[in-house]
Amino acid sequence: MLNKKINVMVLTCSMLAGLTFASVANAHPRWVLPSHFTISKEGGDWLSFDVTASHGVFVFDKPAGSETAQIIMPDGRKQRPDFVLRGKRRSVFDFHFSEQGTHKVQINNQAGYFTSFKAGHRDTPKRLRANKVDRVALLPKEPRDVVTTETYTRAESYITVGKPSEKAFELEGKYLELLPVTHPSDIVADEPVRLQFYFNGEAQAGVKVDITREGTLYRNHQEQIDVVSDEQGFITFTPEVAGRYLLKASYKAKLVDSPLADQMSANVHFTFEAMLP
Repeated sequence: MLNKKINVMVLTCSMLAGLTFASVANAHPRWVLPSHFTISKEGGDWLSFDVTASHGVFVFDKPAGSETAQIIMPDGRKQRPDFVLRGKRRSVFDFHFSEQGTHKVQINNQAGYFTSFKAGHRDTPKRLRANKVDRVALLPKEPRDVVTTETYTRAESYITVGKPSEKAFELEGKYLELLPVTHPSDIVADEPVRLQFYFNGEAQAGVKVDITREGTLYRNHQEQIDVVSDEQGFITFTPEVAGRYLLKASYKAKLVDSPLADQMSANVHFTFEAMLP
């Protein structure tokens, strides 16, 4: 009996410690910011990428690793970045782009789980980092409104060397995904941009999207663009000013017959630039 109590206590401490990091990741959107989005130099060039988790658009805040970063090459194969460095408020990696075409840079989280519930005489809201299986040993007696959520976030951007291509756009068919309709290298200020969202391989309506231009620290209003995907998963918006933008898309869905979660919270954080007309 004593060993069982100790094991549950150790598991609880481990879950709570993990929850601290998970809460940071969930509360602060992770994004990846390239030094450039297009390369015209013969033979290619080195680009540098900043990665952090922050409420401010392109403001370094919480540490986010780049160890899992991938570069999807124009022919579809995957490469790892070079020279990964991790600091207190951001991580950085470099990569030499030489192959002609469009590359996708992505940092995808592992799927995570948290369980929310109410407990005590005051119905105090609480959370645990646990799926439906693990929560059994961690929940207090008589918890109320117990819901377990699976979370997954993609942070991504596109780099084009010379002539644009589309092979790197191919979808995985899992979680929430963004499919460029307007090519990222063709996004121009004051012209409409069209994108499409998929969830588990199907075009998805009701995806909530907000798009914000860099420099929010230096203006009184966020100037955020808010849109929702239509029945075919499409959104259309117009960036009125040239510059770098962060698009944050989110979608929540109930899960049927899942042994690990009651619902899904999926996100895509897409960094792009709008060029001068």
